[in-house]
Amino acid sequence: MNSQGPASTKQPDESTITAFFDTQLFEGADLDRLIERAALFMRAAVGRVRDDGGGVARKGCGALTPVGSPLTAFSVPVVGSGGRVWVDGLPEPTARHFLNRLSAAVSIIERWGAALTHTESEPISVLINGTSSEAAHESALTRLGITRDTEIRVLLCSGPGAGVEHFAEAVADTQKIVARTDHQGKAVLLLMADGADGVTVPGVPVDVRAAYSRIVPAARTREAYVNAHDAYLFTRPSPHDRGPYQPIHGVLIDGARLTGLAALCRLSHDEIDAVPEVGVLAGLFEQYGEQILLVLEAYAITGSLRKAAAQVYLHHNSVAYWVQKAEAELGYSLAEPNRRAQFFVTVCLYRLWRQQDERV
Repeated sequence: MNSQGPASTKQPDESTITAFFDTQLFEGADLDRLIERAALFMRAAVGRVRDDGGGVARKGCGALTPVGSPLTAFSVPVVGSGGRVWVDGLPEPTARHFLNRLSAAVSIIERWGAALTHTESEPISVLINGTSSEAAHESALTRLGITRDTEIRVLLCSGPGAGVEHFAEAVADTQKIVARTDHQGKAVLLLMADGADGVTVPGVPVDVRAAYSRIVPAARTREAYVNAHDAYLFTRPSPHDRGPYQPIHGVLIDGARLTGLAALCRLSHDEIDAVPEVGVLAGLFEQYGEQILLVLEAYAITGSLRKAAAQVYLHHNSVAYWVQKAEAELGYSLAEPNRRAQFFVTVCLYRLWRQQDERV
């Protein structure tokens, strides 16, 4: 994949690049953070390789990549430290200025790193933290090079490491990743909204779960994070690498479409546990596994045995069999529209009840 993202993205000019590196040195970024931020800033693969072959390199989406420079990369030596820094995917005049500034920053950090390092939090971590001060928010926005009114969205994903990185690359092909961090076992990406209706990718790698928020001004990044997290709670591990997906798969959920279901995410474990039907679903899951939940949810959504069968890839007679088993345990018929609607909410509650440790 092209680590630079959309070809139409305008690259920063020389003065902006110089100011970027001055900021990194002022903030005391370590080498790994410098390379990651530089890659995200330029939307290009960036690396530092030492004479012994060690070092660090990141793709334009922030993911790790092999340290050795690609054949198409520009590189310059790091004065005083040995080795080289490289960048792949930039036009030569921009690449040369960028690398000269990067080389100087690397030399300073590797010589004086211990003295420069401090404990200031990552900007994105400050923005998603509900207890950060207004001053900290303003500083974080400045460090990221965005304003309070910049339209952004937050994306969360989790799963196998390689799958998450492939997914981040796919996202970077269509939207600019402003910042990235890891929080509560999930990758958190701050995306420039750029007027896009949603996050469009060819697919979500197997076993990766992903959700994104509605568009908000950057001043409300915490709100976007909560919205993305609520949507994430309704996701499921992707069944295959590429779409199309059935709605029942719960792949890449848009938080803007969550509406009233988000209120369920505010309920405690004990409050959900008090719903008798949740206990019924727990018993059905223990006895028959995940498949019966998928069947029942598909039927509750569609109200049709045949449509539900198409979503879960079963014969409609098999769907009828599982629905009858559930009705026997629930004590009422799911043929009634109101009952099905109530039952759908119960299924949502049960899924939330199973992942209480995922709460914001």
